[in-house]
Formats: sequence, structure tokens, C-alpha cells
Amino acid sequence: MKEKILVVDDEASLLEGIGKLLSEEGYEVTTCDSSYGALERIKKEFFDLLVIDIRMPEMDGISLLKEVRKIQRGDNRSRVIMITAYASNEAPVKAIRLGADDYIMKPFELEDFLHNVNRNIKLIRLEKERQEYLRRLEDVHDDYKNLILSLTRVIWVKTKDKELEKEIKEVLKKYEKRLRRNNID
Repeated sequence: MKEKILVVDDEASLLEGIGKLLSEEGYEVTTCDSSYGALERIKKEFFDLLVIDIRMPEMDGISLLKEVRKIQRGDNRSRVIMITAYASNEAPVKAIRLGADDYIMKPFELEDFLHNVNRNIKLIRLEKERQEYLRRLEDVHDDYKNLILSLTRVIWVKTKDKELEKEIKEVLKKYEKRLRRNNID
């Protein structure tokens, strides 16, 4: 599946160039020339990566980032690259504190920009893999737990052996304790 990227910048030629470059790389790219328009798009659909210019008319990129972080909570958050030609000392720090993942100064070489995008996309893919791995691990854990409980019931019905039932339940408790200690459950 192609990763979805939203590029937000009021500079039409930059939007066109970045949009074309990222599309040629195989990404699904949407461009927007205003923060308000971008915010409406973000409310309607999820983008894996947001590339946001800091200086824009109406609502600046920092304000847009604040609004995005209000909308996106938990694990379902877009990665964000902030770009700007007018960097103050506070802008990068403020952007990172608000949840930006990367910061690029204009003018930039398209090759360097693409490298940053690809690096962020790799991180997105790794996070998706991690989430899938954790989901599968939880499924295995649930299956194991259900198996132990079923075996306990079968043993109890067949043997009425309270000691054996206690031992099986103790094994299950140890297993769950180990999972909690390793932050798996």
C-alpha cells in the first residue's frame, strides 16, 4: 500500500515540484496551499506523513501542527516534517515540542528533502510492523490463555483433582506475571 503524504505550503511552484517528486517515488501525494484547507483534509482522511511550511498566511504551520495534534491522538498520528525559510531559534524547538518529527530549512536540495521523507516513511513502516507484531502477539497470548483455561476445565471435569487444577492456574498466573513484567499484556 502506498503511503499517503500531505504537503502544505503557500508557494505554488514548491508544491508542484514536491508533489511531482514524491509521486514519482511512488507515494500517494496530496498538496494544499493553505493551512485551513489542509486541516479540513486531515479531519476527513489520514495521512502517514505531513510536510508543513511554518510560514503561511492566515494560520501558520505551528498553529496547524497544534490543531493536528488535537485531532490525532494515541498511536494513530501522522509523522510531521516542518519546513521553513525563516527560521528563528525558537521555531524548531517549538515544532518538536508540539510533535514534529523532522525540520528542514529552505532552500533545500530535492535529494536531501527526499532523503528526509524516505527516512520518515521507513520509520512509519517500522511502526506499522511493530503494531502488527504486537497485535499478533496479543492474539497468541489470548489463544494460550484460552487453551490453559480449557485444559483446566477438562482436567477438573475428568479428575476432580483440586491440586492439579491449582498447579495449572499457578502456571497461568506466572505466565501472565511474566508478560506484565515484559510489558506484553
